Amino acid sequence: MKLCPNKEVCGSCSWSHIPYKTQCTQKISDINGSFKLKELNLTCSEIIPSSKTSHYRNRMDFVIDFEGKVGMRQKGKWWRVIDDHTCFISDNKIEDLFTKVRDWVNTSGLSFFDRKSHEGFLRYAVIRCTSTGETMINIVTSTATSNDYTDKITKGDLTDISTTLIWSVNNTITDVSFGDNITIVHGPGYIEENINGIKYRISPNAFFQTNSNTSTELQKKVLEYCGNTSDKTLLDLYCGTGFFAISASAKTKKVVGVEMVEDAINDARINAEINNLNIDFVHAKTENFDWGQYNADIVILDPPRSGMHDSALNDVIKIQPDTIIYVSCNPKNFAREMVQLQNFYKVEKMCAIDMFPHTPHVELVSKLTKK
Repeated sequence: MKLCPNKEVCGSCSWSHIPYKTQCTQKISDINGSFKLKELNLTCSEIIPSSKTSHYRNRMDFVIDFEGKVGMRQKGKWWRVIDDHTCFISDNKIEDLFTKVRDWVNTSGLSFFDRKSHEGFLRYAVIRCTSTGETMINIVTSTATSNDYTDKITKGDLTDISTTLIWSVNNTITDVSFGDNITIVHGPGYIEENINGIKYRISPNAFFQTNSNTSTELQKKVLEYCGNTSDKTLLDLYCGTGFFAISASAKTKKVVGVEMVEDAINDARINAEINNLNIDFVHAKTENFDWGQYNADIVILDPPRSGMHDSALNDVIKIQPDTIIYVSCNPKNFAREMVQLQNFYKVEKMCAIDMFPHTPHVELVSKLTKK
């Protein structure tokens, strides 16, 4: 495996110098350290390693800086980019497209966004792929100042090198890799993934698990912890594009998914349709939604890295479903929330799944049952 040639200056994969087996051991230690810090009587003893430790990531957000450099950010310098630098964790299909996108940036004649002065046009090139071979290029820009700029995006050399080409406009000065105004330049405007025999549509602004290979294990573990759901109602909060809800639906009496990102919930509804499943998907913030009305037997919680909103945590404590399957990509925040949840729930099962080799991040799946 070829490791990072810019290890000292790139901030992408901070653990690549550590042998992979040691990484997994350290992640278990860090999880249990978080529990100890919060004085929780919990121990995680199992970790499922990633099925691939290089070229596993299916999405990369490449920065375009004020000088037209394209690549990953320099460590500790948000305004600087390591030119022509991808990452050995990115899928090979992404690396192939990166070279073509970078060449286009350099010859496009378009201006580049300055993150200090907030001037310029080209901001990001987000490249995604699926295990089925489909690819998406999403060029994120400022607002076009002329028809010439528009033509260079919509009629340029990028139009036929990927499954779909997206142009996203960020009308603000905020440095984010997505836009509110989306134009489908080429292709259907989405890509499709297949996980454990289930089809998923992925649109430009929708989140999807970034490690397609090991996400199969994550999905299986969640379903295993759910157990027999044939006579149960399952509620999937923070459901995204329906990754867990759809996989559980075929063997569950009723499934409801709740998600605040409109693009994701639209994808979830389409995903249910293309898999011939009947699922209620609700567009709402979990913390603002009365999900207690469903009297769910099982609730899947898969919040963002920041954890649950205080209001959402209070709702869990108030409603107290019989079983919670908690999927956390930040075990520190899970430990923080368990300080309160332990008064009402016991952790029956727990397993870490390494979705993010060569980084300190890890997924933690826990089955909580009401005391």
